Amino acid sequence: MSRDIGLIFPGQGSQHLGMLTPDLISNYKDLIQESSDLLDFDFIKLINEDPSNKLNKTSFTQPALLLTSYLHFLKFKEITSIHPFIMTGHSLGEYSALVASNSINFFEALNLVRNRGLLMEAAPEGSMAAILGLDQITIEDICDLEQIKTGSIVSCANLNSSIQTVIAGNTDAVSNVCSAAKEAGAKRAITLNVSVPSHCMLMEKPASLFNKFIHNVSITEPSTKIIQNFSGDFSNNAELIKSNLVNQLTGSVKWVEIMNKIKELNLIVIECGPGKVLQGIGRSNGISDILISSDENFKSHLKELI
Repeated sequence: MSRDIGLIFPGQGSQHLGMLTPDLISNYKDLIQESSDLLDFDFIKLINEDPSNKLNKTSFTQPALLLTSYLHFLKFKEITSIHPFIMTGHSLGEYSALVASNSINFFEALNLVRNRGLLMEAAPEGSMAAILGLDQITIEDICDLEQIKTGSIVSCANLNSSIQTVIAGNTDAVSNVCSAAKEAGAKRAITLNVSVPSHCMLMEKPASLFNKFIHNVSITEPSTKIIQNFSGDFSNNAELIKSNLVNQLTGSVKWVEIMNKIKELNLIVIECGPGKVLQGIGRSNGISDILISSDENFKSHLKELI
């Protein structure tokens, strides 16, 4: 094989109704049932029917997406003997990467992200918005000015690419920054349909409580190289991994830095999970060879590249 593989796992926003496909259900029925028993709700009903409109509620989204991404990873392992060179994940997807790299037990991670979601839901209300077509430094300056003028919280949350930055904070402050960004030349500013304002200082109290919670979680050195969101760099020390997971709640997702490291390594990238949100972001970062594990032609596309 001439090129190594990098697996990237999606975060919130990739979830969708019906993402537990029939083949995943039939192949991993016991694991899905064990997961349902652990958290005391029916994952198949939640994900494929969503009768109570909970799938997009953070405390349900996070375990649902972790489970689905992990099943895609198990399927990936079944159809290929390739051992990935690196793994990483976008925001919540970092937990999928840590599970896939044997750093966290799947069931312990499932319980962890469920509690993470509950803590995040208890944070002060706020919103998030994607700003397109304006550079990060200009957006940071606008956020800083808004915080000085109003005393509100608003900052860059997801540094996705040179043309896409997501901001988070108090709702009015986010709206003001969106207006100012458009005046400064942004092509679009889109309010996101999320239930909590992630990766900003509104998450300070949840992060403090999460720090106490994660202290009792068993995390070991990953068997595959991991790049974490908060540092934008490789992590192999258990305590560093825990610290970065806590700081990720209030800090920016440094996705541009992560994508740059992947480009330097000349990896074939596989988005492992439901949907293809990260494929588009990857391409805007100059990475062309990004495959989708949920694509029905994934196996043949992989053979073409390797």
